[in-house]
Amino acid sequence: MKHARAWLLGCALTLLGTPALADLQLELQTVGLDTRQQQASQQLLDEALSKLPPSFKQRLDRRIQVGWTDKMPADAYGQASPVSTLDLNSRLLPGLTDGSASTEKTHRPHGTVREELLATVLHELTHIYDRARLWP
Repeated sequence: MKHARAWLLGCALTLLGTPALADLQLELQTVGLDTRQQQASQQLLDEALSKLPPSFKQRLDRRIQVGWTDKMPADAYGQASPVSTLDLNSRLLPGLTDGSASTEKTHRPHGTVREELLATVLHELTHIYDRARLWP
């Protein structure tokens, strides 16, 4: 009986001491954003996550902080740091929030401002993944 209890206790301690697999998380930085801006931004990030392969999300097991900044060239959509942040161009936030980004045409490959923003999030996450050398 003592061996069984010791074994069960060992199993429990192993489970408690092992970090859970969290997968990639995109954490929106909400300071300065109103409720509508937060909702529109979160929808964009949720859509981006849904388009990534499960193996990508598992390997890039970290929290990426995503925020909006006005410290970016006017023609840029976004940029990631080498490890854990992704900035999006704040001049594009009003159109994302009011929905006009979904129909506003660009002269870029993805067609609309919203699709370009989505492509930018995916592109920048790929840079972070690549820099971490997570490929199999």
